[in-house]
Amino acid sequence: MTQHNPEELRRREQELQEREHAIRLRELEAEINQPPLQHPIRHRAARQSLLQWRGKMTKVATFLAIVVAVIVALRVAAWLARVVIVGAIAWVVFKIFFEDDRGR
Repeated sequence: MTQHNPEELRRREQELQEREHAIRLRELEAEINQPPLQHPIRHRAARQSLLQWRGKMTKVATFLAIVVAVIVALRVAAWLARVVIVGAIAWVVFKIFFEDDRGR
């Protein structure tokens, strides 16, 4: 067996530590630069839940908009019907009471 002097042993130990350090740095760099494959399952579930909630709210908002439009249309139609009825009654009253008087 050959005997190694303490300085050579320290030098070899330092070289070994430097190699291990360089290898670990490369591993860490590879981890940092590697993109994640997928979001974790809970993030996907939360995103799916948010999308479902948004879809439901869109449907509710559309329904409410239609209800409001129908109510407004009915009010406008009722107002127009009153105007037509009052106009028709006024025309009939005019024909009955005032047109005959002019002709005579």
